Amino acid sequence: CSRFSLPCPPYHTPEYWDRIYKGMDSNEVHEWGGFDLQSGLLQFRYENVLHHGDGAKEQPQEESEEGLHTSTFAECMDISQLSTPEEAMERYEEQQTNNSNESILVLGCGNSKFGEQILMNSFVGPVLQVDISSKAIQLMTDRYQKYLEEAPVKRMEFIVDDAKGLTSLSPESVGGGVLDKGLIDVLHCSAGVISMEGDNNFRMGGIRKVVDSVHRALQPSRPFVFFSRSGHEYILKRTLGSVHWNKEISKKWKDVQVLKLVDFDVMMYRFVKADPTRDSRLRKNSKVGGF
Repeated sequence: CSRFSLPCPPYHTPEYWDRIYKGMDSNEVHEWGGFDLQSGLLQFRYENVLHHGDGAKEQPQEESEEGLHTSTFAECMDISQLSTPEEAMERYEEQQTNNSNESILVLGCGNSKFGEQILMNSFVGPVLQVDISSKAIQLMTDRYQKYLEEAPVKRMEFIVDDAKGLTSLSPESVGGGVLDKGLIDVLHCSAGVISMEGDNNFRMGGIRKVVDSVHRALQPSRPFVFFSRSGHEYILKRTLGSVHWNKEISKKWKDVQVLKLVDFDVMMYRFVKADPTRDSRLRKNSKVGGF
């Protein structure tokens, strides 16, 4: 769609995105990268690019003859995929009684069908879809109006909020994980050139604010998964402030993994939030190395 040919910044303003979505129909769909859950993310092939933290100490998975690994969306997010959507709804209702949740927060949802596909594929949810554009959220609300009005158990919510703050969410309220497919990349494009001379000689833009707000919203040991066309030598600087594993990073994230999804030619980044109560002794005994 030509209206998604991204011109110059600012991509971080709601006005820019309101102009993009103005006049769109609620049935129009744009998927950043040209892929979604249905088109290959339920089960995917990947190459290991980088892995540091607790998970890197585990035994490596068996490789195929091509040197590739396979994984699933459920494994990546560490959430339950049941046999049917009806079973997933029953599990969701059970969780309401024991004060637990497997909520999935989708950042910069736009008019993607990713959130819908999560529920269609029998994940428990709920799915919280956030966008800075009120027009995008209105389009999504209109698209799912019948579901929102008639579903006996509602496991989808649309929220106008800025991912750099996520003020609509309470701390440690997301018990499944956080997903982003495009937001980090557009902010990366608008943030300017990164100097490779040193870790701090660049303009972070809003990306670190996004990562910090995600960290605040996640429950301990839960993942933040996002996709990017850019290499880790750039994205790790933007998101973590350094390309080197260090004590400051390990205080917030206990696991950092970068995968190349070979069928989509895109990078998947997976950060798992540290659990201070459980990981304090591990951090004392861990050897700090470098990416």
